[in-house]
Amino acid sequence: MKSTTIAASLGLAFAVVVPAGALFAQESPIEKRQALMKDNGDRTKTAGEMAQGKTEYDAAEAKASVEGIAANAEEFPTLFPEGSETGFETRAKPEIWSDTEGFEEISAKLHDDALAAAAAADEGLDAFKVAFGTMAGNCKACHDEYRTPK
Repeated sequence: MKSTTIAASLGLAFAVVVPAGALFAQESPIEKRQALMKDNGDRTKTAGEMAQGKTEYDAAEAKASVEGIAANAEEFPTLFPEGSETGFETRAKPEIWSDTEGFEEISAKLHDDALAAAAAADEGLDAFKVAFGTMAGNCKACHDEYRTPK
């Protein structure tokens, strides 16, 4: 019984001291960036359907969607370290690593245009449509330049 109590105490101490990330494998940069892009796709769909009149315009929801895209655009360029060109299935083109400066610039432009769309959301649907279109154009430009087609 005494050894069971000691083992349980040590197990509890280990669980408290060792962070959860150390117990489980870390998510790879490819998995992180794919999850981030899926999130961007979901957010773009939500905002895009409002901009296209497919769903009722909700300024707060539109703003939250594009603010999330802005936050993701800030993190996105950090998810392409050397060595992450291969591994999981990835559609990232080699140009991301050979033209890092261009890739970072287009991500920064997406960030800035997403924040502009967030500000425009408060001005109403017409203002949001224009700003959202500009932001979406950045998405397309990046995909054209830095992502292989399906």
